Amino acid sequence: MRDKIDLNGIVLSSMPVGDYDKRLVLLTKERGKITAFARGARKPNSPYLGLSEPFNFGTFSLMEGFDAYRLVGGEVKEYFLDVKNDIEGICYGTYFCDVMEYLNVDGIGDINMLNLLYVSLRALMNPAIPNALIRRIFELKVLAIDGEAMAAFSCVKCGEKMVTAFYLAGDGMVCDTCCAGTPQVKRLSQSAIYTIQYIISTSLDKLYTFQLTDDVFYEVDAVVERYFNKHVTKKFNSLEILSSLT
Repeated sequence: MRDKIDLNGIVLSSMPVGDYDKRLVLLTKERGKITAFARGARKPNSPYLGLSEPFNFGTFSLMEGFDAYRLVGGEVKEYFLDVKNDIEGICYGTYFCDVMEYLNVDGIGDINMLNLLYVSLRALMNPAIPNALIRRIFELKVLAIDGEAMAAFSCVKCGEKMVTAFYLAGDGMVCDTCCAGTPQVKRLSQSAIYTIQYIISTSLDKLYTFQLTDDVFYEVDAVVERYFNKHVTKKFNSLEILSSLT
């Protein structure tokens, strides 16, 4: 019989199985994305009822099986109640978890992915930062962590440091000279370019510490949307629900 292990992570999704059980997908610090089953978790008096809710961050005690884990205990350290009590917050939080479930590979730990999800859920509880901005920051940063960072710090054609436009086909920015001979580029303000560079390069603890004017946000919004959709083609149900609310 295998020993019990304790893993630190966040519940990405929770699905009913049978009459009383749940199938959980967790993103953990130690082993990345894993699947775990919580027996009896749907019963009103189950000790796993609170542990098995989406967004919950904590320590999960698990028994390892051949192709999945079994939840046997744990402790929730953050419930993200302010996110769960807001319909829009739930949609954004679910979307973030869906993206993490899609991009992460089973059994391969990535502390940066887990930390990004954690700070992004916390950002949703901050009324000073618009959720639409949080979404674009998350999308650009998660691609950077996943190895698909936008080439935003120099021209993708000639290497010039002073860039002025976004070039989707080149996955990055181009300078003023190269912009003239490049089709389908989007010229950007220096404020928008700096914002994109900041998101890609800054540490996670400083990621959600700024706001944008409407004009700059619209620029960043359009660029990140096109870039993210190019690299992540999956359609998420959580986004469709969110679109119906906004």
